[in-house]
Amino acid sequence: MSSFRHGVASGDPTPDRVVIWTRFSGSPAQDPAELRWTVAEDDRFKAVVGSGSVTAGPDTDFTAQVDVGGLEPATHYWYRFEAPEGDVSPTGRTKTLPAGNVERVRFGVVSCAKFNAGFFNGYGRLADRADLDFVLHLGDYIYEASETPPANQTPGADIGRPFEPRNECVTLADYRTRYAQYHADPDTQAMHAAHPLIATLDDHEFADGAWRGGSDNHDEQRDGPWADRRAAAFRARREWLPVRLPDPAQLDRVYRSVALGNLADMFIIDTRTGRDQPVKGSAAADPARTQLGHVQRDWLFDGLRKSRAKWRLLANSSILGRTWARGIPKELHDGLAWLKLINTGGEGPDADQWEGYPYERNLLIEHLARENTVVLSGDIHIGMALQLERAGAPGKSIAPEFVTASLTSQNLDDKTGWGYRIKSPAVEREFLAALSNVLWTDMDSHGYMLADLTPDRLRIEWWFVDTVLERTHNERLGASAEVKAGSPEIVNYNFPTT
Repeated sequence: MSSFRHGVASGDPTPDRVVIWTRFSGSPAQDPAELRWTVAEDDRFKAVVGSGSVTAGPDTDFTAQVDVGGLEPATHYWYRFEAPEGDVSPTGRTKTLPAGNVERVRFGVVSCAKFNAGFFNGYGRLADRADLDFVLHLGDYIYEASETPPANQTPGADIGRPFEPRNECVTLADYRTRYAQYHADPDTQAMHAAHPLIATLDDHEFADGAWRGGSDNHDEQRDGPWADRRAAAFRARREWLPVRLPDPAQLDRVYRSVALGNLADMFIIDTRTGRDQPVKGSAAADPARTQLGHVQRDWLFDGLRKSRAKWRLLANSSILGRTWARGIPKELHDGLAWLKLINTGGEGPDADQWEGYPYERNLLIEHLARENTVVLSGDIHIGMALQLERAGAPGKSIAPEFVTASLTSQNLDDKTGWGYRIKSPAVEREFLAALSNVLWTDMDSHGYMLADLTPDRLRIEWWFVDTVLERTHNERLGASAEVKAGSPEIVNYNFPTT
């Protein structure tokens, strides 16, 4: 049996560095192991550019990470690890980010990978692509849920992929086991071995509906202090993902910026772990309420203001655009509430999204009102293209927002059980008619987005797999759209008629 059953991964590339990762599975006595790592310019490891040793031990759940420096910009490298007994890991391929005058960046965008809801076919298809610079993960890399979820969560599919552990993740051991299950998946391993990962997080890395002081499903009498659970979830994430701490003195900081040469500044934000608890009604409009936390908000607004790159990209795990309006037909309320586009009953927005923090949302939208600024979002499990508008100024776009469908997490047809593309198109038509800022949506399909950025335009493609209920290599281009430099309008789109 291999000593590297969880594969290899790389992440957080810069023009001269990248983090490489593995887990050592060959120490039954639980003794630390010294692993040998090698990075080369070729997949046969003839032109080695770096090597050394790293310890994998019980303090890190036998995971090992190396922040490899001294690399060249926009360059592919290959890497591997070797166990003390001579067993060699799979070979991974990674790539550094470009620097200086950059003419093109191309990357995948994913979100919401629920293990017991489906097979990770989208990861596999991303792994097949040789022309990506990285994969951007917008959160819900894992789901903490139990195999028998509470009423506010959707049960898994009957496909033989139960969660490990079966219970909801609460302890460090629980979260470690869940990450190990994800990393044992062949499509997850293939994606990580093919491309570096740049990731933010969403609530399910912790618990459903997570906020600064708790979550919807966390009961301190049953689950213990929220602070302990939060710390355990953060620790497991640091161990199991190839991440570089933005601030080593702040172990729970996720927000950071990534420079793609002079082409773009990407701002990666955390909309969950520092926010106030979501509330409904007029209380949500309190100016003191925050989704970002004041320190992160100041950092983001300052960065957006000072950015001199051609483009600004906001990597955002909670939909920013307007998804609720008065007059949405009542027969749509249940379905849209299940997708967290409106609240239960349909009398307002879902408090869990940016619309649940209207004061701070309006401040953010004002800071996005610059040329060539685009929001990339996840969380709601459906594909969507919409225009961002100032409060009180409908019809006047200030920036586009593109939302990726879930990798596997249940969307409308999954939640209703009425079959793929059977009744959802009618819901989509009425939703689009009620919200003039939404140009297109697909509420049934699973997959990922591709982003292709040049100085002149950003092109977004939504790629959908045939199914997530069995393994498949089949995928199709479901929709596409562009934004031209100098204009916030979505153009050159190919949106199927629903």
